[in-house]
Amino acid sequence: MARRRYNRYNNDGDELIGLFVLFVIGMVYSFIKEYWWIILTIVIIIIIYLLIRIIIDLDLGGTLKSPKKYFEGDSNNRYLEKLQLNEELNKTKIIKLKSGILGEQRVLYNLLNSNIPMYIMHDLQLSCDDLKAQIDFIIVTKRSVYLLESKNLYGNLDIEKDGTLTRRIGKYKKGIKNPITQSKQHENIIDKILKKEKLKIKYDSFVVLTNDDAYINFKKSETNYREKIVRNDKLIEFLNKKEGKRHRIRGEEQVKNICDIFLKYNDLEIEKNNEELKNELREWRRLKSVIEGVQAYIIFNDLTLDELVSKKPANLEQLSQINGIGDFKVQKYGNEIIEIIIKYK
Repeated sequence: MARRRYNRYNNDGDELIGLFVLFVIGMVYSFIKEYWWIILTIVIIIIIYLLIRIIIDLDLGGTLKSPKKYFEGDSNNRYLEKLQLNEELNKTKIIKLKSGILGEQRVLYNLLNSNIPMYIMHDLQLSCDDLKAQIDFIIVTKRSVYLLESKNLYGNLDIEKDGTLTRRIGKYKKGIKNPITQSKQHENIIDKILKKEKLKIKYDSFVVLTNDDAYINFKKSETNYREKIVRNDKLIEFLNKKEGKRHRIRGEEQVKNICDIFLKYNDLEIEKNNEELKNELREWRRLKSVIEGVQAYIIFNDLTLDELVSKKPANLEQLSQINGIGDFKVQKYGNEIIEIIIKYK
């Protein structure tokens, strides 16, 4: 008797579910019947958007089809030359530096032989206000920007869940500095540059281990570390996977412009820029002295010239704060001086 009662209740429940399903189907049918043209319009818009997105991603008329090396710095080589002046004393440092340079060349070789359209900048010394950073690689593609830190570590790498890194060579184990911390320093200066340039650009930063004989052992590591450290032999596969998840958002000219913005903050470019500004200000001072029939230092002396170059005042108020430029000279020469300086900002 109890079993029959249970079956009756069970059947009643099935009937209620069935009635509810029929009710929902009826409501959906009524809605589609009445508003079919709205639904069709939305579907067409979605299809058109997807087709446009596919065409844009194909980049049929694009000029950037393969990797290009856009900038090659020489800070590593200059530092090596400096160390070699006292080779015996700096023997260990020289070995480590040469190992690092070799690792970077392996990464560069991989990048240049990939089929990913991108501009590659290698060995940058960036300065922005109070921040400085040496960045091994900045890669700009049509889809994203990547910061790469190259590490030629000997031995195998264990990465714990809390981010502790241990290098193992046989039975020998030793903790090492987390290279992701260094990547964070790179991100700080990149963020500052982008903010200063008023650019909204998303980027990824990660560490590339260049010793092909070593392996990485993620000991229940957080996903964050798996996305931040990669072996050099997996680098192109890693980049392709990231590129495949994104749509094309820029052409070659935009890629080049982004590279040029970063290079504005490269020490060598800053030095070159400052030297060009100094030469133009010096020539302007010479011409003014000839026109006015006075010595060049009367216009302003070399100490003032150096301060103009280093501080690059952007308006008359800032110019008035430069030593050797009083109110009279601001009124007489200010606009001409600012016009020259602005070209080198």
